[in-house]
Amino acid sequence: MFKERFIKSVAYSIFIAVVLLVCCIIAVSIAVIKALLIIYPIAAAIVKVTLTLVALLILGALVIEFINWLIVEPYRNHKRLEADAKRETEGPVE
Repeated sequence: MFKERFIKSVAYSIFIAVVLLVCCIIAVSIAVIKALLIIYPIAAAIVKVTLTLVALLILGALVIEFINWLIVEPYRNHKRLEADAKRETEGPVE
């Protein structure tokens, strides 16, 4: 029992250390990126275009998922129910 708790506590400690390290790296990266964007205007334009394209890609994926949820899934469920009803009315296959 002690060994399991010790392993869990060590794993949690390592996980927390990794999360803190990643957060520090992200914070430094954001500071460096902001400084570079101020220095180089072309970099700012590239970042804006990239962010716009990523936003459009995510929006397109959300629209496709919404259409899937709104139209495709009910249609498949309807067809599944029809097939189940047809199987029930046909009786057992001999």
